[in-house]
Amino acid sequence: MNTKYSDVFTLVLALMESYKIDIIYDKIGETGINTFFIPYLKIASGELENIGSDIDLSNRDDTVQEFKEHLSDGKQLIIAKHILIGYLSKETFNIMQMQLHLQDGDFKTYAEKNNLDGKLNALYMLKEEVGYDIKKVGYNNFEW
Repeated sequence: MNTKYSDVFTLVLALMESYKIDIIYDKIGETGINTFFIPYLKIASGELENIGSDIDLSNRDDTVQEFKEHLSDGKQLIIAKHILIGYLSKETFNIMQMQLHLQDGDFKTYAEKNNLDGKLNALYMLKEEVGYDIKKVGYNNFEW
């Protein structure tokens, strides 16, 4: 049985809370969420390929929105974390948010700086965690 994109996207939603994504879900439903996350899935696929992971996402069908194989829960979780890394990276490098530092008073700047620092810390911790997960998967599949 093939794994659907929505199975992985559900894990992403379980790992995070975002009012922006909640609004998309309320207005458009699961189709909107799938459309929103597909570019991040491609980012995750590229990242996994670049680090030499044995998780190959090139064998997928974007039309029916499913992978052409069954992915274990562990692999789905690693993919979900890489999607979240892509999303948090975008949030961290949001140019409009950086402009708020220049336009608003001290309190707003302080609050935005703390928000950005929090996102950066979450991003760094998630990258470390997913790197560790990928190493574990590689060791588990290694023939000793």
